[in-house]
Amino acid sequence: MGSLYIIRRGRPAPFELPSGWRLLSFAAFPEHPHVNDPKALARRSLREPIGSPTLEKTLSPGRRVAILVEDITRASPKGLILRALTEELREIGIPESKIFIVIALGTHRPLEKAELEETFGRDLLSRYTFVNHDCRAPDLVPAGELRTGRRVKINRTVMEADFRIGIGSIFPHPMNGFGGGSKILFPGVSDFESILEHHLLFTFDPGTALGKVEGNLFHEQVCAVARSAGLDFVINSVMDQNDKVSHIVCGDPVEAHRAGIERCRSLTTWRFGEKADVSLISSFPYAEGPQIVKPLAPASMVTRDGGYIILAADCSGNLPDAFIRAFTTFHSTFHGRLMEGVLHHFNNRQLIMKGGAIDFNMALGMTLAAQDRFRIILATKDIPADKTEMMGFIHAPTLEEAFEHVSRSITGPEVHVIPSGGLILPALGHDFDE
Repeated sequence: MGSLYIIRRGRPAPFELPSGWRLLSFAAFPEHPHVNDPKALARRSLREPIGSPTLEKTLSPGRRVAILVEDITRASPKGLILRALTEELREIGIPESKIFIVIALGTHRPLEKAELEETFGRDLLSRYTFVNHDCRAPDLVPAGELRTGRRVKINRTVMEADFRIGIGSIFPHPMNGFGGGSKILFPGVSDFESILEHHLLFTFDPGTALGKVEGNLFHEQVCAVARSAGLDFVINSVMDQNDKVSHIVCGDPVEAHRAGIERCRSLTTWRFGEKADVSLISSFPYAEGPQIVKPLAPASMVTRDGGYIILAADCSGNLPDAFIRAFTTFHSTFHGRLMEGVLHHFNNRQLIMKGGAIDFNMALGMTLAAQDRFRIILATKDIPADKTEMMGFIHAPTLEEAFEHVSRSITGPEVHVIPSGGLILPALGHDFDE
């Protein structure tokens, strides 16, 4: 059957399928050359922006610049790219006192000083003003609105700038289609209530999907808010299937993002001819708390209803008891009709995890929706069996035990193996049964 593996803790972990199992797809991409010097590439890309004049032609000395930077849940070389950008701004004549760096956290936790130092370096922290965005800050400024009429509020430091530059990364995203682009502003530096309303209303909209931007209201609203708030320029790392930088695009938030998306598609798309009884997928590169369930989106696209998804997950923690209890409560309330319950909550703008962060509620919704259609085995040693089962998963500490469980229900299943679950964009064959 050849050498099979999935990515665990950033490295290939080999395994063998049980005898009699039929491998339909092993979605292991060929190696692509990685960027050895992201800083140099960023400098070159800044000289060749897409859909926009260069910063040199756009900015004049003395203008106030806000740089929005994605947080450490993303693997892009943001520290090196920030250095390239600040060097560019220095050459243009923008003084350090006029440059403000805002960590675009959305609703994520603030970064500690040690994390900032590790990511950006002490010298940059000493020379520039760094700000952790607070989505509940009392001084957020209205800028744009959702199609529901809700006014969106934006970080004051960002709105008071004369020019706004976003540093992010492009990879398949289960709701926005792809990361990067305008997401650095909304939800990156926006207010909690508008982020909540947007995510609840559009996450399960029919047009919302992994790898889809056309007709995706989730994505369209992100772009509309960023346009209203005046996001001027982006620098986006295009990530490959190994979570490494393959390319960097700069320029207009929409045009540069679209160019980066096409590059990302070529790196992360895998064609599946048919759905499988079993999809074995890793959580890589996601390993922090609720992020680990994001690969359920691509797995759901290529698994037959009623089949098994084996999610091989590395988890560094951040699964609070309230999150786990929310699963238990939901299952007891909506047993046998999970999707109905999810849609009830989201359409009525109700949190599943009361008082919980938005990313936890999105993880709850996505997971429960998948559990409505599939039997999901969480193959991990990082989460105890009792907590795994409280969340509605089947627990298996090893892949071998996951295979044994499946074999008790299905004889000779057909299987897809997806080594990098968070970095794949499934393409469905022309005869695919939707």
